[in-house]
Amino acid sequence: MSNFSAHRSRGVVVLAAAAVLAVSAGSGAVAGSMITGEDIKNRSIQAQDLDRGAVTTNKVENRTLKLKDLSDEVTSKLGVQGPAGKDGAPGAPGKDGAAGKDGVDGTNGVDGTDGLLGAKYRTLTYLKGGSGSATVACADNATESQKYTAIAGGVRSASSTFTQADGFAVTSSFPGRINWNTGEPLPNRLDGWIVFGNGVATDTLVVWALCVPNTSIPVDAGTL
Repeated sequence: MSNFSAHRSRGVVVLAAAAVLAVSAGSGAVAGSMITGEDIKNRSIQAQDLDRGAVTTNKVENRTLKLKDLSDEVTSKLGVQGPAGKDGAPGAPGKDGAAGKDGVDGTNGVDGTDGLLGAKYRTLTYLKGGSGSATVACADNATESQKYTAIAGGVRSASSTFTQADGFAVTSSFPGRINWNTGEPLPNRLDGWIVFGNGVATDTLVVWALCVPNTSIPVDAGTL
């Protein structure tokens, strides 16, 4: 079948052959005027109709056969490729996906520090004349004392027999520190315990406080 390889499709051979013959009439065995669009459409031009060497596979393979090489008669039948169309409109949003599975529970955290870790009792004993105000701090040094908060406290008036026959009585007992110049509690100080008595002397007056190393305990003051 002339110089065409066996694997070339007959349709490509017919189209290429028809185009070449249209632009090079008289150069082969067939004249250009004898080829019409109808001959191309009905595939009546076959490989055996071409002269040996008129169209070779090289002319198809190396793409030297261009649309501009065809005659107006042929291109009018084949048509010219139009411009690319515009992109279509975006599609509608898809449906929501199914809910995912629940995640695995996390590992339990490490237990926190015991809130009473580092807590301590502080006591101060007043001898001979404990008849008025008394107080105990959470530490002897004021700076160190203020690293604590007294969460409980009290007072004990005691003679050798632990009786209150002397008539001493407590009028108030609460956390704090005393301003000894005024006899009033110091503001914003909860690092100790204060006791106010009724002014009656007693043998022994012991004031104590339970102090914890925590200064962030809030004061929630209510009124009735």
